[in-house]
Parts: sequence; C-alpha cells; structure tokens
Amino acid sequence: MQKHLKRAGHHVRSGLTTDGFENHVLVRAAIENIDPSDLAHGFHIRIVEDLASLGIVFDHFDDPAYGRNLQRFSNVGNALMGALSAAGSLHFSAARLPVDDAGSAATPREERFCIGGWLGATCPVCLASAGSFFCEQCGHHFEPEEALNTVSRRGRIVEWSENISAFLSISGKDRLLRAWDDIAVESSFLEIGKRYVARKGQQMRLTVPGLHGLAWNSRHFNSRQILFSYSSLLYAHSLYCGHKDTEGTGKPNPFARESDAFLIGATGLDNTIPMLVGVTGCALGQNSFRPFDRIFFNHFLRLNGSKFSTSRGHVIWAGEIARIPNISVDVLRVYLSEICPEEAETDLVSKQLVDRYNAILDKMSAAIDRCTESINATSALAGCQVDSAMMVALDHLYEKQCAALSLDCLRVSQASRPLIEWVDHLDGTPDHQAAYTWLMGFSILAWPLMPKITGALWNWLGHCGHPVAARASTPSSQRSGAAPKIDGRRLSVGDIERCLPGKIAA
Repeated sequence: MQKHLKRAGHHVRSGLTTDGFENHVLVRAAIENIDPSDLAHGFHIRIVEDLASLGIVFDHFDDPAYGRNLQRFSNVGNALMGALSAAGSLHFSAARLPVDDAGSAATPREERFCIGGWLGATCPVCLASAGSFFCEQCGHHFEPEEALNTVSRRGRIVEWSENISAFLSISGKDRLLRAWDDIAVESSFLEIGKRYVARKGQQMRLTVPGLHGLAWNSRHFNSRQILFSYSSLLYAHSLYCGHKDTEGTGKPNPFARESDAFLIGATGLDNTIPMLVGVTGCALGQNSFRPFDRIFFNHFLRLNGSKFSTSRGHVIWAGEIARIPNISVDVLRVYLSEICPEEAETDLVSKQLVDRYNAILDKMSAAIDRCTESINATSALAGCQVDSAMMVALDHLYEKQCAALSLDCLRVSQASRPLIEWVDHLDGTPDHQAAYTWLMGFSILAWPLMPKITGALWNWLGHCGHPVAARASTPSSQRSGAAPKIDGRRLSVGDIERCLPGKIAA
C-alpha cells in the first residue's frame, strides 16, 4: 500500500512498533528466566531484520518499551489518559479476576492475578478454546469472569478477587458504529464489532493490574494499574509513532485533531475488537487525538494446513526464507501477496509456494530478457516513442490494480493480476518501441510488489527515483549500464522445508 500511494504521487510516512509490555512477553520471560524488556527487545531486533529482508522497511520502527524510548512512550500514554479523564470518558469499576497459587506470600498482589497469557478458557460466544482476554476464533473480547472453564496455565485458580480498573465509556448513541462506517470497515469484521457492542455496549477495559507496563495512577485503584495492551496502550503505540515522526519538525502529530494527514492502520482478526473498540473508542473519547481514517483487517495464514504457533515452534521467520541462497525476494513477495488472507484463512503450502514461485520467475525473467535484448540492439533510446496501443492496455491494467489497492476495499491478493496480464500481453520478440513501453509499464505495475527489479529497470531506462505513474508516458533519453535481471534461481521443495522446524517438516 505504501509504495502504491507513493507511485501515485502521495507523500507517505510509515511507522510501526512492537509491544514489549504485552502480557505474553511476561509468560515467555518467566519460562526462559530472562528480563522481559530484554526478551522483547531481542525479538524486536529480529522482526526488524526479517521484515527488511523482504524489503519491508518503515520510516520508524521502534520498541517504545525499551531504553530512551520509554519516557516518550510514557508521556504519550499519560497524555491520552489525561485527555480521556478530562473528557469524562473514564469510569472505574471492580471486576472479578482470578488469582492462582503460582506465587508465594511475598509475591506482589499485582502479579498474583491469573490474566493475559496465564489464563486459559472457553470463549463465551463461540465456545472455542481461548485465553487471555480474547478469542482468536471469533474475535470476541471478554472479561475473565465472563469466560467459561477458566484455568491457570501456571498453577491452580484458588480464588476470585475484585480489582478496580479504569474502563472506557463512550457517550452518545451509536458513536462507534458511525465511526466504523466512516472508516469503511468490511462487513465480516464489522459484525464482530457490532456483536461486541450489542453484548457489552460502547465500553472496554483500559487498565489491568500489573508491574510491567506503562503505569497510570488514580485514587480509585486498589492496586498498581498499567495500560491495557489492547485498548489504551494500543492507541498509545499509534500516537507514539506519530509523535516520533513529527518530533522536532514543528508539525502536529498526525493523530492530532488539527492534522490533515490521512491515517491508515492494519491488523489481524484477533485485534478486531482492540482496534474497533479500544483504539477507535479512545480516539472518540477525548478531544486531543483523532481516529484512523482506514483500518484494514486480515484473517490468519496457516502453514502446511496448521496454525502458525511460535510456542510450538511451528513458524517460519520471514528471514529464513529470504536467506535461502540466491532466492528472488521480489518473486517471493508476489507469491506472498497472492495468499494474503483478506477474506478467509489461507495456507502457505511448501509445494504450492515452490510451483508458483518458479512459474512467476520463469515467465517474468523471459519477458524482461526479451525486452532488454531488443533495446540493447539499438544505439540509444533518444527519440523513442511509447507504443500507443500498449499504453491503452497499460492504463486499463493500472486502473484495475488501483482498484485492488483501493483505500475503500483493499485486496492485496489481487494486486498481482494486472501485472501477470501485462506479462502475458508481451507477444513474440518486441521491437525497441514495444520493448521500452513494456519495461516501463512493468516497472510501474510491479513496483509495489517487486521493488528491486523494477527500481533497477526504471533507472536503466533513464528515469530518476522510483516508478511514478504520472511519468509513465515520458520516454527516457538513454539507458544506463548493463540490463537488469531478476536476481534469483528456481527453488525446490527442499529449500522451503529446510526453513521449517524438523518436527513439522517431517
């Protein structure tokens, strides 16, 4: 999406964070006997490296809970909670939380509660196995006392204790529903939000008892409270990104009410309620910051028919595939875009990946080679004109791709289709005019998916910067350097299987 918007001439900034305060970090840190902040930051570094290996790079990608970032993050969180309090959108309520026997008499009260990653349960809506505060099957958010069959994953629940926390309460009938309509939330995810509001109203938890997190104090509390990862803290992550991006520039935070930035967020099915109720609710509940203009959701991606699970070692880190010797990351990106789980779960199957990857590599490499050879046969591109008939076809395919990448109905899984049609459009051995037009069109259509080869082709054709649709019909004066080729070789199933844990690949 970022490259698509830049290709259209928009000024785009991007930011991402990892949540070092998420409760499951504490679970993993306890198992490994390591400081939670150090554990989370180690994974943060790996995530940054893995995404970069696939050509996914952000203007800012921080771990706000680590080092010098923490004070900035704390300031942002306090500003949000202060604004919610000033607007009268907070209420303080006692909720019954389970306490287990994992600790001792010396264990702080805040750490005795069996919540987050320590809690196992059955979803009260769909009856699927669930845990923490959420159901990954249906997307519902529940309080522990609303769940069924609650158990502790570190001991035995021995009592339920009333704990006073802060909750968000949105005034005004149907404000959330109207906001979701403005955000253009797709129907399947919208239904999850509507079901939640029908059951629980326009409210959500904002704090939980805890010691590891962003603390927020109130005279109403009977324990130390930290911001809840799936509402106030989640929105604070976005505000942090905006603050980091404009710090020292004199410009307002993109999330500030007075900013004219168009705000886009993306997340998975399990974060439907956190984004629709937690984040959007926090944005509506105060007068300093505003909500996203668009939020895109996706379902889960499976691996060889099973759920990805880091706890079971059933996962491929992106960098593992990207570091296969002589793989084309550009071609890999095309395949991954095609299985984007926007409307339902999809499956990354080793053999299917290899077959599709090889087919794309062979077809695109052959087409690029035919065109660069045709152009190399001429002395220069000076005076070269684009093929008008091909330009008509290119305009049509560009519009088709723009529709797939629309802000109103994003379908990344369909973004490669116009590109494949353009590859198929090349027939026989092109003359230099058709070759130039095809390479220029390929660069524009493929750049959001294949930035390495398209950037090289665009520059080889004499253009500056990255492919831009507005310059599509402007021929260059001369080519530059050797003809680019797609870097990469054909793959075998064994190449992919070696990236899988042994117990899964076997």
